[in-house]
Amino acid sequence: METIPDPFFDPLSADVIADPHVAYRRLRDRDPVYWHAQLDSWVITGYEQCRQVLGDVAAFGSDFRRVGADVPPAHLSVQSLDPPEHGPIRHLLVTALREQPPAALNRDVAAIVADRLAALPRDGAVVDLVPAFARPVARATIERFLGGELPDGPEFEKLSNAIVRSMDAGLAPDRAGPGAAARAELSAMIEKWLADPPENGFLGAVRRAKEDVSEAVVANSLRTVLHAGYESVSRLIGNALGRLARDGLRADPGLADELVRLDGPVQADARVCVRETRVGAHVVREGQILIVMLAAANRDPAVFPDPDRVDGGRARGVHLGFGRGAHACLGAALGLRQLQEVLRALRDGGITLVPAGPPRLDRTATLRGFSSLPVRLA
Repeated sequence: METIPDPFFDPLSADVIADPHVAYRRLRDRDPVYWHAQLDSWVITGYEQCRQVLGDVAAFGSDFRRVGADVPPAHLSVQSLDPPEHGPIRHLLVTALREQPPAALNRDVAAIVADRLAALPRDGAVVDLVPAFARPVARATIERFLGGELPDGPEFEKLSNAIVRSMDAGLAPDRAGPGAAARAELSAMIEKWLADPPENGFLGAVRRAKEDVSEAVVANSLRTVLHAGYESVSRLIGNALGRLARDGLRADPGLADELVRLDGPVQADARVCVRETRVGAHVVREGQILIVMLAAANRDPAVFPDPDRVDGGRARGVHLGFGRGAHACLGAALGLRQLQEVLRALRDGGITLVPAGPPRLDRTATLRGFSSLPVRLA
Protein backbone atom coordinates (compact mmCIF):
# COMPACT_ATOMS: atom_id res chain seq x y z
CA MET A 1 0.00 0.00 0.00
CA GLU A 2 1.46 3.36 -1.04
CA THR A 3 2.00 5.90 1.73
CA ILE A 4 0.44 9.31 1.04
CA PRO A 5 2.89 12.14 1.81
CA ASP A 6 1.89 14.37 4.68
CA PRO A 7 0.35 17.64 3.37
CA PHE A 8 2.13 19.75 5.98
CA PHE A 9 5.56 18.15 5.86
CA ASP A 10 7.13 16.02 3.14
CA PRO A 11 10.83 16.21 4.10
CA LEU A 12 12.27 14.93 0.81
CA SER A 13 10.10 17.08 -1.47
CA ALA A 14 11.90 19.60 -3.66
CA ASP A 15 10.42 22.65 -1.94
CA VAL A 16 11.35 21.42 1.55
CA ILE A 17 14.88 20.53 0.45
CA ALA A 18 15.18 24.05 -1.01
CA ASP A 19 13.94 25.76 2.19
CA PRO A 20 12.71 23.55 5.04
CA HIS A 21 11.98 26.48 7.33
CA VAL A 22 8.77 27.36 5.51
CA ALA A 23 7.48 23.87 6.35
CA TYR A 24 8.85 24.08 9.91
CA ARG A 25 6.93 27.30 10.52
CA ARG A 26 3.75 25.81 9.05
CA LEU A 27 4.09 22.77 11.32
CA ARG A 28 4.84 24.82 14.43
CA ASP A 29 1.90 27.15 13.76
CA ARG A 30 -0.44 24.19 13.34
CA ASP A 31 0.87 22.29 16.38
CA PRO A 32 4.44 22.18 17.78
CA VAL A 33 3.75 18.52 18.62
CA TYR A 34 2.36 17.10 15.39
CA TRP A 35 1.45 13.50 14.58
CA HIS A 36 2.97 12.63 11.19
CA ALA A 37 1.22 9.60 9.70
CA GLN A 38 3.82 8.94 6.99
CA LEU A 39 6.65 8.82 9.55
CA ASP A 40 4.41 7.16 12.16
CA SER A 41 6.00 9.59 14.61
CA TRP A 42 5.49 12.79 16.53
CA VAL A 43 7.26 15.73 14.88
CA ILE A 44 8.36 18.27 17.48
CA THR A 45 9.04 21.81 16.23
CA GLY A 46 8.66 23.99 19.35
CA TYR A 47 11.81 24.96 21.26
CA GLU A 48 10.34 24.27 24.70
CA GLN A 49 9.04 20.85 23.68
CA CYS A 50 12.33 19.90 21.98
CA ARG A 51 14.25 20.84 25.13
CA GLN A 52 11.88 18.69 27.19
CA VAL A 53 12.36 15.60 25.03
CA LEU A 54 16.14 15.96 24.75
CA GLY A 55 16.55 16.54 28.48
CA ASP A 56 14.35 13.74 29.83
CA VAL A 57 16.31 10.54 29.18
CA ALA A 58 14.11 8.62 31.63
CA ALA A 59 11.04 9.15 29.45
CA PHE A 60 12.62 9.49 25.99
CA GLY A 61 15.45 7.24 24.88
CA SER A 62 17.98 7.09 22.08
CA ASP A 63 18.33 3.32 22.64
CA PHE A 64 15.31 1.76 20.94
CA ARG A 65 16.09 -1.59 22.61
CA ARG A 66 14.38 -0.10 25.67
CA VAL A 67 11.04 -0.69 23.91
CA GLY A 68 12.03 -4.07 22.49
CA ALA A 69 13.38 -2.96 19.10
CA ASP A 70 16.09 -4.98 17.36
CA VAL A 71 19.08 -2.63 16.97
CA PRO A 72 21.96 -3.78 14.69
CA PRO A 73 25.29 -4.07 16.57
CA ALA A 74 26.88 -1.44 14.28
CA HIS A 75 24.40 1.13 15.62
CA LEU A 76 25.40 0.72 19.28
CA SER A 77 27.54 3.73 20.14
CA VAL A 78 27.77 6.76 22.37
CA GLN A 79 25.04 8.29 20.19
CA SER A 80 22.52 5.51 20.72
CA LEU A 81 23.20 4.08 24.17
CA ASP A 82 21.28 5.44 27.15
CA PRO A 83 22.29 5.47 30.82
CA PRO A 84 23.62 3.46 32.50
CA GLU A 85 25.47 1.98 29.45
CA HIS A 86 26.00 5.45 28.04
CA GLY A 87 28.02 6.67 31.04
CA PRO A 88 31.22 4.63 30.62
CA ILE A 89 31.66 5.26 26.88
CA ARG A 90 30.95 8.98 27.19
CA HIS A 91 33.34 9.23 30.16
CA LEU A 92 36.02 7.43 28.13
CA LEU A 93 35.63 9.84 25.21
CA VAL A 94 35.51 12.93 27.42
CA THR A 95 38.64 11.76 29.25
CA ALA A 96 40.45 11.34 25.92
CA LEU A 97 39.17 14.70 24.73
CA ARG A 98 40.64 16.45 27.76
CA GLU A 99 44.09 15.13 26.82
CA GLN A 100 44.08 17.13 23.60
CA PRO A 101 45.97 20.44 24.10
CA PRO A 102 43.53 23.20 23.03
CA ALA A 103 46.25 25.62 21.93
CA ALA A 104 47.90 23.07 19.64
CA LEU A 105 44.54 22.02 18.22
CA ASN A 106 43.62 25.64 17.52
CA ARG A 107 46.93 26.16 15.71
CA ASP A 108 46.31 23.04 13.64
CA VAL A 109 42.83 24.20 12.64
CA ALA A 110 44.09 27.68 11.72
CA ALA A 111 46.90 26.20 9.61
CA ILE A 112 44.55 23.82 7.78
CA VAL A 113 42.10 26.64 6.98
CA ALA A 114 44.89 28.95 5.83
CA ASP A 115 46.41 26.30 3.57
CA ARG A 116 43.10 25.45 1.90
CA LEU A 117 42.16 29.10 1.50
CA ALA A 118 45.54 29.91 -0.06
CA ALA A 119 44.96 27.16 -2.64
CA LEU A 120 41.75 28.78 -3.94
CA PRO A 121 41.98 30.89 -7.12
CA ARG A 122 41.93 34.69 -6.73
CA ASP A 123 41.86 35.55 -10.42
CA GLY A 124 38.10 35.70 -10.79
CA ALA A 125 37.81 32.02 -11.66
CA VAL A 126 34.78 30.12 -10.41
CA VAL A 127 35.49 27.75 -7.52
CA ASP A 128 33.14 25.22 -5.95
CA LEU A 129 33.65 25.71 -2.23
CA VAL A 130 32.25 22.29 -1.26
CA PRO A 131 34.88 19.97 -2.82
CA ALA A 132 37.61 22.64 -2.94
CA PHE A 133 37.33 23.97 0.60
CA ALA A 134 34.64 22.81 3.05
CA ARG A 135 35.19 19.06 2.63
CA PRO A 136 39.02 19.18 2.65
CA VAL A 137 39.09 21.42 5.74
CA ALA A 138 36.82 19.09 7.69
CA ARG A 139 38.63 15.98 6.48
CA ALA A 140 42.12 17.28 7.31
CA THR A 141 40.97 18.47 10.75
CA ILE A 142 39.31 15.21 11.78
CA GLU A 143 42.32 13.21 10.53
CA ARG A 144 44.67 15.42 12.56
CA PHE A 145 42.40 15.23 15.60
CA LEU A 146 41.94 11.46 15.57
CA GLY A 147 45.47 10.54 14.50
CA GLY A 148 44.26 8.12 11.82
CA GLU A 149 44.61 8.35 8.04
CA LEU A 150 41.50 8.09 5.91
CA PRO A 151 41.60 6.22 2.60
CA ASP A 152 42.20 8.28 -0.53
CA GLY A 153 39.88 8.36 -3.50
CA PRO A 154 36.09 8.18 -3.66
CA GLU A 155 35.60 5.14 -1.41
CA PHE A 156 35.46 7.04 1.90
CA GLU A 157 33.16 9.63 0.36
CA LYS A 158 30.86 6.86 -0.84
CA LEU A 159 30.72 5.26 2.62
CA SER A 160 30.17 8.58 4.36
CA ASN A 161 27.38 9.59 1.99
CA ALA A 162 25.67 6.21 2.44
CA ILE A 163 25.48 6.86 6.18
CA VAL A 164 24.04 10.34 5.60
CA ARG A 165 21.40 9.00 3.23
CA SER A 166 20.48 6.20 5.64
CA MET A 167 19.49 8.78 8.23
CA ASP A 168 16.39 9.29 6.07
CA ALA A 169 15.52 5.58 5.91
CA GLY A 170 12.15 6.28 7.55
CA LEU A 171 11.22 8.14 4.37
CA ALA A 172 13.29 6.10 1.89
CA PRO A 173 13.67 2.52 3.24
CA ASP A 174 16.04 1.49 0.43
CA ARG A 175 18.72 3.70 2.02
CA ALA A 176 18.92 1.63 5.22
CA GLY A 177 20.94 -1.34 3.93
CA PRO A 178 23.81 0.60 2.33
CA GLY A 179 24.02 2.77 5.44
CA ALA A 180 24.31 -0.22 7.78
CA ALA A 181 27.02 -1.75 5.58
CA ALA A 182 28.95 1.54 5.52
CA ARG A 183 28.79 1.85 9.31
CA ALA A 184 30.18 -1.66 9.72
CA GLU A 185 33.00 -0.99 7.24
CA LEU A 186 34.09 2.25 8.91
CA SER A 187 33.95 0.63 12.36
CA ALA A 188 36.21 -2.17 11.09
CA MET A 189 38.66 0.44 9.78
CA ILE A 190 38.73 2.13 13.19
CA GLU A 191 39.29 -1.19 14.95
CA LYS A 192 42.47 -1.54 12.86
CA TRP A 193 43.50 1.99 13.85
CA LEU A 194 42.99 1.14 17.52
CA ALA A 195 45.18 -1.96 17.24
CA ASP A 196 48.22 0.30 16.82
CA PRO A 197 47.26 3.93 17.45
CA PRO A 198 49.75 6.82 17.45
CA GLU A 199 50.66 8.16 20.88
CA ASN A 200 49.48 11.63 19.94
CA GLY A 201 45.93 12.28 18.91
CA PHE A 202 42.52 11.24 20.11
CA LEU A 203 42.89 7.57 19.15
CA GLY A 204 45.92 7.14 21.40
CA ALA A 205 44.16 8.88 24.26
CA VAL A 206 41.13 6.62 23.84
CA ARG A 207 43.36 3.56 23.92
CA ARG A 208 44.92 4.75 27.20
CA ALA A 209 41.60 5.56 28.86
CA LYS A 210 40.43 2.90 31.29
CA GLU A 211 36.73 2.10 31.11
CA ASP A 212 34.77 -1.13 30.97
CA VAL A 213 33.50 -0.70 27.41
CA SER A 214 33.47 -3.29 24.63
CA GLU A 215 35.84 -2.86 21.71
CA ALA A 216 32.89 -2.78 19.33
CA VAL A 217 31.17 0.08 21.16
CA VAL A 218 34.45 2.02 21.30
CA ALA A 219 34.98 1.55 17.53
CA ASN A 220 31.36 2.44 16.73
CA SER A 221 31.58 5.53 18.91
CA LEU A 222 34.79 6.67 17.26
CA ARG A 223 33.09 6.11 13.92
CA THR A 224 30.34 8.54 14.97
CA VAL A 225 33.03 11.06 16.00
CA LEU A 226 34.73 10.63 12.62
CA HIS A 227 31.51 10.88 10.66
CA ALA A 228 30.19 13.92 12.51
CA GLY A 229 33.59 15.58 12.32
CA TYR A 230 33.57 15.17 8.55
CA GLU A 231 29.97 15.33 7.38
CA SER A 232 28.39 17.66 9.95
CA VAL A 233 31.33 20.06 10.05
CA SER A 234 31.88 20.24 6.29
CA ARG A 235 28.16 20.92 5.83
CA LEU A 236 28.19 23.53 8.59
CA ILE A 237 31.08 25.34 6.88
CA GLY A 238 29.40 25.05 3.47
CA ASN A 239 26.03 26.27 4.77
CA ALA A 240 27.66 29.26 6.48
CA LEU A 241 29.65 30.18 3.37
CA GLY A 242 26.48 29.84 1.30
CA ARG A 243 24.77 32.40 3.52
CA LEU A 244 27.72 34.79 3.31
CA ALA A 245 27.65 34.60 -0.48
CA ARG A 246 23.88 34.82 -0.84
CA ASP A 247 23.36 37.69 1.62
CA GLY A 248 26.59 39.57 0.92
CA LEU A 249 27.62 39.32 4.58
CA ARG A 250 31.08 40.20 5.81
CA ALA A 251 32.82 37.27 7.49
CA ASP A 252 33.08 37.70 11.25
CA PRO A 253 34.13 34.94 13.69
CA GLY A 254 31.76 36.47 16.23
CA LEU A 255 28.87 35.27 14.05
CA ALA A 256 29.82 31.59 14.28
CA ASP A 257 27.34 30.64 17.01
CA GLU A 258 24.54 32.51 15.24
CA LEU A 259 25.33 30.75 11.97
CA VAL A 260 25.11 27.39 13.77
CA ARG A 261 21.63 28.41 14.95
CA LEU A 262 20.51 29.52 11.50
CA ASP A 263 22.31 27.04 9.26
CA GLY A 264 23.35 24.08 11.40
CA PRO A 265 23.31 20.95 9.23
CA VAL A 266 21.61 18.61 11.73
CA GLN A 267 17.91 19.13 11.16
CA ALA A 268 16.53 16.45 13.44
CA ASP A 269 17.20 13.73 15.98
CA ALA A 270 15.00 10.83 17.03
CA ARG A 271 13.88 9.56 20.42
CA VAL A 272 11.52 6.79 21.50
CA CYS A 273 9.06 7.16 24.35
CA VAL A 274 9.82 4.65 27.10
CA ARG A 275 7.33 6.01 29.62
CA GLU A 276 3.99 7.64 28.80
CA THR A 277 4.55 11.39 29.08
CA ARG A 278 2.73 14.56 28.10
CA VAL A 279 4.51 16.79 25.59
CA GLY A 280 2.71 20.01 24.85
CA ALA A 281 -1.00 19.28 24.51
CA HIS A 282 -0.51 15.59 23.71
CA VAL A 283 0.12 12.36 25.59
CA VAL A 284 3.00 10.46 23.99
CA ARG A 285 2.64 6.74 24.59
CA GLU A 286 5.31 4.14 25.24
CA GLY A 287 6.88 2.92 22.00
CA GLN A 288 5.98 5.99 19.97
CA ILE A 289 8.80 7.78 18.13
CA LEU A 290 9.49 11.50 18.38
CA ILE A 291 11.39 13.41 15.68
CA VAL A 292 12.99 16.36 17.46
CA MET A 293 13.36 19.10 14.85
CA LEU A 294 16.43 20.94 16.12
CA ALA A 295 16.52 23.33 13.16
CA ALA A 296 12.88 24.27 13.70
CA ALA A 297 13.43 24.87 17.42
CA ASN A 298 16.35 27.14 16.55
CA ARG A 299 13.96 29.51 14.77
CA ASP A 300 11.12 29.42 17.27
CA PRO A 301 10.10 33.10 17.58
CA ALA A 302 9.07 32.54 21.20
CA VAL A 303 12.80 32.18 22.00
CA PHE A 304 14.52 33.95 19.08
CA PRO A 305 12.83 37.23 18.09
CA ASP A 306 12.95 37.88 14.34
CA PRO A 307 14.35 34.34 14.06
CA ASP A 308 15.40 34.38 10.38
CA ARG A 309 17.67 37.40 10.84
CA VAL A 310 21.42 37.13 11.46
CA ASP A 311 21.98 38.77 14.84
CA GLY A 312 25.44 38.45 16.35
CA GLY A 313 24.18 39.98 19.61
CA ARG A 314 21.99 37.04 20.60
CA ALA A 315 22.86 35.10 23.74
CA ARG A 316 25.21 32.30 22.76
CA GLY A 317 24.65 28.63 23.44
CA VAL A 318 20.85 28.90 23.68
CA HIS A 319 20.20 27.17 20.37
CA LEU A 320 19.97 23.39 19.92
CA GLY A 321 22.35 23.16 16.97
CA PHE A 322 24.62 20.80 18.93
CA GLY A 323 21.77 19.03 20.73
CA ARG A 324 21.16 19.01 24.46
CA GLY A 325 21.23 16.63 27.38
CA ALA A 326 23.08 13.34 27.69
CA HIS A 327 23.60 13.02 23.92
CA ALA A 328 24.79 16.56 23.21
CA CYS A 329 27.51 16.70 20.57
CA LEU A 330 30.94 15.80 21.96
CA GLY A 331 32.73 17.64 19.18
CA ALA A 332 30.77 20.89 19.40
CA ALA A 333 33.81 22.96 20.42
CA LEU A 334 35.94 21.58 17.58
CA GLY A 335 33.22 22.16 14.99
CA LEU A 336 32.62 25.71 16.21
CA ARG A 337 36.37 26.40 16.22
CA GLN A 338 36.66 25.37 12.57
CA LEU A 339 33.85 27.70 11.54
CA GLN A 340 35.38 30.54 13.57
CA GLU A 341 38.75 30.04 11.90
CA VAL A 342 37.17 30.01 8.45
CA LEU A 343 35.37 33.28 9.18
CA ARG A 344 38.50 34.80 10.71
CA ALA A 345 40.64 33.86 7.71
CA LEU A 346 38.12 35.36 5.29
CA ARG A 347 37.85 38.55 7.36
CA ASP A 348 41.59 38.97 7.84
CA GLY A 349 42.20 38.33 4.16
CA GLY A 350 39.58 40.89 3.14
CA ILE A 351 37.85 38.19 1.09
CA THR A 352 34.19 38.31 0.13
CA LEU A 353 32.26 35.59 -1.68
CA VAL A 354 30.32 36.38 -4.83
CA PRO A 355 27.78 33.82 -6.13
CA ALA A 356 28.83 32.39 -9.50
CA GLY A 357 25.91 30.12 -10.25
CA PRO A 358 23.07 28.33 -8.50
CA PRO A 359 24.15 26.22 -5.52
CA ARG A 360 22.90 22.63 -5.21
CA LEU A 361 21.67 20.97 -2.04
CA ASP A 362 21.92 17.28 -1.25
CA ARG A 363 18.55 15.54 -1.32
CA THR A 364 18.80 14.59 2.33
CA ALA A 365 16.46 15.64 5.11
CA THR A 366 18.18 14.78 8.41
CA LEU A 367 21.56 16.27 7.54
CA ARG A 368 21.29 19.35 5.34
CA GLY A 369 24.09 20.72 3.19
CA PHE A 370 25.29 21.83 -0.21
CA SER A 371 26.71 19.42 -2.76
CA SER A 372 27.91 22.36 -4.84
CA LEU A 373 28.53 26.04 -4.01
CA PRO A 374 30.06 27.94 -6.96
CA VAL A 375 31.53 31.36 -6.09
CA ARG A 376 34.20 33.83 -7.04
CA LEU A 377 36.54 35.20 -4.38
CA ALA A 378 36.65 38.99 -4.38
